[in-house]
Amino acid sequence: MALPDTLLTRLIEVVKENDLRGRFVMLGRQRWVGTRKGTAAKLFQQALETYLPGVSEEDLRNPDDIYSERFFEVLGFSPVESLDYSDFEGASIIQDLTKDVPDTLRGQFDVVYDGGTCEHIFDLPKAYRNIHALLKPGGVLIGHSPCNNWINHAFYQISPEMVYGHWEKAMGYAVLELSLQPLLPNFADWVARTTNPNVTGKRPRIKGKLPKHSPIILTYAVRKPLVGRAGGSGTYQTDYVGKWTSDA
Repeated sequence: MALPDTLLTRLIEVVKENDLRGRFVMLGRQRWVGTRKGTAAKLFQQALETYLPGVSEEDLRNPDDIYSERFFEVLGFSPVESLDYSDFEGASIIQDLTKDVPDTLRGQFDVVYDGGTCEHIFDLPKAYRNIHALLKPGGVLIGHSPCNNWINHAFYQISPEMVYGHWEKAMGYAVLELSLQPLLPNFADWVARTTNPNVTGKRPRIKGKLPKHSPIILTYAVRKPLVGRAGGSGTYQTDYVGKWTSDA
């Protein structure tokens, strides 16, 4: 897993615009990608100038390896940890997300970053329950998940309905950010948003323009409630809930 410039820009925006800080864990140890080109490179530079003035790209690199801890430290997180199934990339925490996380990890993190891990976990609901357990009350999950044009990348593509139907409706999380981001560098500024089915009663509708053939990343950030909803209610697709409960 790696952080291309397009997603780095979105990460900087989400973190700084929501004033996120504290103890941070990335799922999988994210590699740092140094190649910048096209529109994505320009947007990344603009993000540095806007949110991290005086910081150069070189300041964001780990000094001794290809990973991304230094980037997250510069964003304001401490400590920065990584969690993975095995130690093949030197993660600081070894944990299978299909198994219950131990008490020593529960409620320990201000931010969990899923930069492309959960779609590779077949027992996705269990992985999400474990993320919920890892977060402190008021903690934030930031997700970058494949949404479209990713056939055979993993077990799943994650849709906006997952954010609204599971994290917001069932779990009571507040949606801080949700957008659809083409991954190809020259489409970096083609960001689209969606309607919220919990408001409209209909499935999310795309608001904006997306290229037909580019892989699309779902960027989202959701905040865990401070109190209540210890395990959440059942997760159901939002428009069906409306039909089931309608007098009509």
